[in-house]
Amino acid sequence: GLARLNSNHSCLNSVILARKDVIGDNDNDDGASRRTSLIKIDLSSCGSPPYQPGDHVRVFPKNGVSEAELAKFVANLSDGLDLKEHVHIEYTGDAKEQEIAVTYPLLYSCLDGLISVRELFARLVALDDSLSMQACEDLASHASTVKDRTLLLGISKDEQEYESMISLCGLKWKDAFATFPSLCGRVPLALLLLHMKVNHPRSYSIASCKEQVGTELHLVVGRYTYSRGGSKLESGVCSSFLTGINVGDAVTFQIESAPSFHHPLDSSCPVIFVCTGTGFAPMRGLLQKRDYLLSRGEKLGKSFLIFGSRSSEEGLFHDEISDYSNRGILNVVSHVYSREPGKRKQYVTDELNSFETREALQPMLSDSKCHVFICGSANMAESAKQSLRDMSPFFDPLVDEGRLHCDVFGAVSSSSKPPAARVSYSLGSGAIDSFLDELDFSSIGGKSGNIFASCIARPSPTLMSLSDF
Repeated sequence: GLARLNSNHSCLNSVILARKDVIGDNDNDDGASRRTSLIKIDLSSCGSPPYQPGDHVRVFPKNGVSEAELAKFVANLSDGLDLKEHVHIEYTGDAKEQEIAVTYPLLYSCLDGLISVRELFARLVALDDSLSMQACEDLASHASTVKDRTLLLGISKDEQEYESMISLCGLKWKDAFATFPSLCGRVPLALLLLHMKVNHPRSYSIASCKEQVGTELHLVVGRYTYSRGGSKLESGVCSSFLTGINVGDAVTFQIESAPSFHHPLDSSCPVIFVCTGTGFAPMRGLLQKRDYLLSRGEKLGKSFLIFGSRSSEEGLFHDEISDYSNRGILNVVSHVYSREPGKRKQYVTDELNSFETREALQPMLSDSKCHVFICGSANMAESAKQSLRDMSPFFDPLVDEGRLHCDVFGAVSSSSKPPAARVSYSLGSGAIDSFLDELDFSSIGGKSGNIFASCIARPSPTLMSLSDF
């Protein structure tokens, strides 16, 4: 399934060399906690593919459920499956392959090939996603009790009730049989293939330079764990997978080039780095690149780093940054803290707007070779760009000439014209999910379509047709 879904990219399989928690579980009063980990992946076992600082890695996560929980979920389906089996999925309707790929991506990724039931539910399906309103409506017809049927129909018709249910319990697929017990043994796999989403890979900026770390690839991953008010804690699927991974564990990933976030070819160019939190990841790779260039005797241009964190305790890689500063790889470093105990809140834009910083950056921006790298949230990036624009009349020409490089965590809502083609924007995987949510799932026949799943390695293979329910 993963190979079909990502046929345009080359998947790599390797193992984890090391995981260091640079920020341990930092608990808050509300039960929420944060962890940030440095992950080192071994590239020697997958051909040591090339990469540059600023490139991205797409990681295929495992769902954060135990083997026992997976087995229980599969046992609650009506098909009599277990994790050891394989299934063969066929579609015999009239829809074109391209329509299925867009409208039913999970079904498309499973078509016309054997797929392990364990692989399907451990990796491929998004068990942590919430049921859609349409899924609730279709599941209602399989509920055996009036209570479950009424609740499912209610939240399928009323968006406010649906959102309230999401806030209350998450309404996640992995909890569907616990939330609606009368569905146990009554929901076929075919229904899940129509409604569940694919567990999309998540993109992370590479935090290393190959010339410095050899056959390793580094990632910096942050995980935020929170509660909706009950005892159950929640966190991101891939961030939980990576910040909980152990040495020797397997990892599947792709390397994607992002040439518009690479270090300037001319090492003497002035460089301004602006980042927050784990947005330091690509900057770390770029600083390693500058270290490598310096070791070759190349002249480095002036550099200025503005790094925003919640507090000094949650600041990342202080030792590395201090070393780069001492050796001239970084000329000026400014740490900004928004949650430092006993101190006034300060953000990246506050620092950019300060008199001292403006005095230091204006000469750099006026240099026709200056490059600016920004990594963090979309809102921070937009605010930082506006501050730089207000600071210097040379900023817009810098943008037009492709010397602004932005790696952002989310989409930007703006009525202004799109950025220059050479400005790099990396959007989170949520943008894909939002796109799929807006598609019309009735466009290829709804329940009248035909999906068959053959259960392999059973005495009597079972055929399931979507038209049967």
